Amino acid sequence: MKKTLRSTLDRLEDLLSSTRFTLFLCLVLAGVSIVGTLVPQNGRPEDYEARYGQTGARVLEFLGFTDLYHSAGFILLLSLLGLNLATCTARRFPGVWRSLRRAAGADPEPALAHWKNQDTLELWGDPERVDVDLERALRRLFGRPTVRAGSLEAGASRFARRFEKNRLSRLGPYLAHASLLLILLGGLLGALFGFRATLILHEGEESSTVWIEKEARNLDLGFAIRCNRFVVETYPDGSPKEYRSEVTVSDPRTGTTIDAAIRVNHPLSFRGVTLYQSTYGSSPDFVLEVEDRQSRERVEIRTRLHAPFLLPGGRGERAIAMDFRENLVIPAEMMRMTSFPREDLGPAVRIAIVDDRGFQNPFWILKEFPDWDLRKAGPYRFRFLDLHLLRYTGIEVSKDPGTPLVWAGCILLVLGFLLSLLMDHEVTWVTREVTEKGAIRVRIASRAVRHPLAYEARFAAKKERLRKKLSPWLEEPLDGQSGVRGGDGRK
Repeated sequence: MKKTLRSTLDRLEDLLSSTRFTLFLCLVLAGVSIVGTLVPQNGRPEDYEARYGQTGARVLEFLGFTDLYHSAGFILLLSLLGLNLATCTARRFPGVWRSLRRAAGADPEPALAHWKNQDTLELWGDPERVDVDLERALRRLFGRPTVRAGSLEAGASRFARRFEKNRLSRLGPYLAHASLLLILLGGLLGALFGFRATLILHEGEESSTVWIEKEARNLDLGFAIRCNRFVVETYPDGSPKEYRSEVTVSDPRTGTTIDAAIRVNHPLSFRGVTLYQSTYGSSPDFVLEVEDRQSRERVEIRTRLHAPFLLPGGRGERAIAMDFRENLVIPAEMMRMTSFPREDLGPAVRIAIVDDRGFQNPFWILKEFPDWDLRKAGPYRFRFLDLHLLRYTGIEVSKDPGTPLVWAGCILLVLGFLLSLLMDHEVTWVTREVTEKGAIRVRIASRAVRHPLAYEARFAAKKERLRKKLSPWLEEPLDGQSGVRGGDGRK
C-alpha cells in the first residue's frame, strides 16, 4: 500500500514539474484569455441576451465567461501554474544552490584536456613580479579566484587557480520563477479579497458605501467620500480637456480628514483603497410609487441607480434600480405580442427585488405607461412617477491587496531576466609552472555554462587583452643575459 502511494506521489510530482505540463497550462490560459477578450466582461444580462440569445447567454454565465478572470476555473488554472512553477523550483534549485556553495575540485586537468577555449603563454622575468601582474590581469578578465591549488611559497614549481565570473547568473531562472509565483499570488489575492466598484456622487453628496454589482451588495468602506465640487474643462470645440472631482475624505474612527482633487491618471489612495476619476455625466433621479398588494400600504420613494431602497409591507425586503433608458425601444417584431401603440416607449427603469440569492426577476416600469406594471404578478406594484437628470462624477473605488506582491514580482522578474540574458557563468582554470629554461608557462582553459558558442568570441578578445597587459613579460631574454627584469618590465 505504501509502495503504491509512493509511486502515485512520484508520478504526480513528475507531472507537476514537467515542462510539457507548463506548456499545456500556458496554452490553455492563452486560449481562455482569447475567450475573455472576445466575450465582453461584466456586462448586463440583457446585453448578453441581445448578442448571443437567451440560451447562449445562459451558457456563458454557467461557464463563467461573463466574468472570466474572477471565475473558479480561471483561478484554478492560475493555481495549477503556480504549483507547477513551485514544484519545478523545489526540485531543481537545491542542486544549483549546493553547486554554488560547495568548493570545486582542485584538479584542472579535465578542463585543460577537454575545454575548447584555451591559450598558453610563456612569461620571462622575476617569478614574484610576474605572479603579481598575472593575478591582477586574470582577476580583471576572468573574475575572482575560488580555488587555489599549490603555491610557490610552499616550494612547489606548479600551482593552479580556478577563476569564476557571474556565478549568480545561474540564479536568474529561479528568480524569474519566484517572480511569477509572486505575481500569480498577488493576482489571486486581488481576485479573492479585492473589489472594484463605481461610486456616483453629485456635488455636495457624501457616501461611505459602494455597490458591488457582481455580488449584489453594499460594501462599507469605513470612511466617507464627499464631492465638494466637480469641474469639467473643455477645448474650443467642446470636447473635454480635463475633468476632476474635488473631494473630502474623512475617517470617523481616527478623525483624519483629507481634501484632494482626483483627476484622470492622478488617483487618490486612502487606507489601502484607491479612488480613480472614472467618468461623469447626468444620472437619473427617480420618483417611484410602490404599493404592497397584501397590506395596501403605498409609499413614494425617491431613488437613483444602484441604490437599494426598502419596500413597504414591513417584511424588510429591498429593491434596486438596475438600469435606466431615456427612451426604451422594443423591436418591431415584438410589437405584435404587446399592446403598445408605438416602438419607442419613453423613459424606463429596470427594477429588481434583492435577496440573498441576488437579483430576482428584473422587470421594466414605464413613465409614459404607468399602468403597465399592473399586469405583472407579485407582491408589489410599481409606478414611475417622475424623473430628474442630475450631473454626477463617477469615481472608481478599488482595493487590491495583491498589488505589493505584483510589484515585487515585476522587480524580481526584471532582475531574473537581466541575470539570465545579460550575464553568463564563466569558469576559467589557470595553471602556472616553471619550465627547465626558466620560463613561466601559463595555461588557460575557459568556458561559459549557458552560451558556449557566444563565449568563443569573448574569450578571443580576453586573450588579446591578457597578452597586452602581460606584454612586458612575453619577450624572451637573449642568450647569456639574465631573465630578471626591472619593475617596469625592461632589462
